[in-house]
Amino acid sequence: MSQQRFIQKTALITGGCGGLGRAIAEAFLRVGTNVVVCDINEELMSDFKEKVSSAYPECTLVLQADITQDDQVERVFAEGEKMFGGIDYVINSAGRIDRFDAVAEMEKKTWNAVIALNLTAPAVVSGRAIKQWLETGKEGAIVNIASTASFRGFNCGAAYTASKHGLVGLTKNTGAFYGSKGIRCNAIAAGAMATNISATLAEGCNMDGVARMRQTYPDIGEQALCDVNKIAEIALFLCSDAAQVVNGAVWTADGGVTAG
Repeated sequence: MSQQRFIQKTALITGGCGGLGRAIAEAFLRVGTNVVVCDINEELMSDFKEKVSSAYPECTLVLQADITQDDQVERVFAEGEKMFGGIDYVINSAGRIDRFDAVAEMEKKTWNAVIALNLTAPAVVSGRAIKQWLETGKEGAIVNIASTASFRGFNCGAAYTASKHGLVGLTKNTGAFYGSKGIRCNAIAAGAMATNISATLAEGCNMDGVARMRQTYPDIGEQALCDVNKIAEIALFLCSDAAQVVNGAVWTADGGVTAG
């Protein structure tokens, strides 16, 4: 995979200051790509600026933004375009988990919040990027961070499961429609990772839902968690010239946990 392709390009990574998003941002920076990262977590943003932006001061733009709000999505693109001239790659990495509630136990506010960030926001962000690419005649690549919950019934609760199933549909629909215009869209169905999204489980969840999940999904232990840096390399590949024939695809990256 030639690194030359990535030089003088710009990647937008949502949820880019922590966990997998940060690993993806760092992977792009190592190959010479400018990165625009947006997040809402001030602590993660501060750490990113201190440890990452300081090493790549001319190649990073860190923005606080709630991407469930359309005006803030527009601001992210406007500031990214002002600094770097445009966006070439979009990584929809921001996400949130639910409390493992099935539909009868789930609160509507949980459904709305999870769908807004995990599904609606990627649609809005992708749409904004694609409009720019079509207007300028650019090719572009989108990578959506899906999950093994995208094709299983109870890896998580109803809201998260529905959001990740929907993200696969969005990926395929986007790739199918815009592929002929040089715009590709793929997804990574990531397995369990040590990220800040999984850390929210410590805040409390529906233990009946967790028990149901454990009936079909193994307790793999921390030693078998997927390395975010390895998954970041997949995201990088899917944006590369080497992956030009890959479009509308979902790549499972869970170490084979769901293969059996």
